[in-house]
Amino acid sequence: MEIHQALTRSPTITNHLFRHEQGEAFAAEAYARSTGRVGVCIATSGPGATNLVSPLADAQMDSVPLVAITGQVPRRMIGTDAFQETPIVEVTRAITKHNYLVLDVDDIPRVVREAFFLASSGRPGTVLIDVPKDIQQQMAIPKWDAPVRLTGYVSRLPKPPAKHLLDQIVRLVSESRRPVLYVGGGCVDSGEELRRFVELTGIPVASTLMGLGNFPTDDDLSLKMLGMHGTVYANYAVEKSDLLLAFGVRFDDRVTGKLEAFASRAKIVHIDIDSAEIGKNKTPHLSICGDVKLALSGMVEILESEGHKFDFLGWRKVLDSKEHLSAEL
Repeated sequence: MEIHQALTRSPTITNHLFRHEQGEAFAAEAYARSTGRVGVCIATSGPGATNLVSPLADAQMDSVPLVAITGQVPRRMIGTDAFQETPIVEVTRAITKHNYLVLDVDDIPRVVREAFFLASSGRPGTVLIDVPKDIQQQMAIPKWDAPVRLTGYVSRLPKPPAKHLLDQIVRLVSESRRPVLYVGGGCVDSGEELRRFVELTGIPVASTLMGLGNFPTDDDLSLKMLGMHGTVYANYAVEKSDLLLAFGVRFDDRVTGKLEAFASRAKIVHIDIDSAEIGKNKTPHLSICGDVKLALSGMVEILESEGHKFDFLGWRKVLDSKEHLSAEL
């Protein structure tokens, strides 16, 4: 309550009051999705905090940057089964990128800065900050220049992709006859680079649900959505492809169906910022753990500087015929 009351007096922060914490957190997630900025939601202790579980899990699964601030019983009462006490840090540990229990009011500036950095860097996700009631009631002068203590995390963030790996991908494209781009939510900030790459290569594009919007669906090279709820011709293209460029995807079961049969004729290139996704569901022939935007920019630079030319017209005609047949059914 103390945090909420302070926000109502803030001249710079707009506080939106919702009827239910779950709706509030989904609204914060929608804000993050539509703006690319970190969404923020707050909730009281106990049932208020547990009402955030579904939206936190949803945002984490979809790699949406979200910071949740929850109340907690006073520090001296933690572990006593006090009124509205819930171990929300433990409850949300498996569905957040990181979480904090604040035990010192002077830690708040550092914790908040770290939370926003963690939520928005690398593979975006959710961070929870649990603040006991007695911490909220303290008076303090915040030191906003307090150093962030994330040396280990920062050191593990992916580096820019190596040029020799990008050269290998370009070579695979030049050797292929039936390439397909399979793009997902990891391409969310790479639309311009993706469109230029497609313009230079002429490779048709299939998208996951999270990847929709990265490439215009009214483009001649768009196969629209892939998977069990996708188009017939997108699934046909992947089945017949000899090269699958999987950028920012996780080979979800709604897309792949039977994993052994998915793109079984193709060499697979997997680029993703999260090393845990590489080889988790489908083993690639070539992989890069890194930012898809940087990888696409690097390949565009190679294509433009070396003047590569590709001819996939016959492949595109085959896919066009499948699209027209699907439209007639």
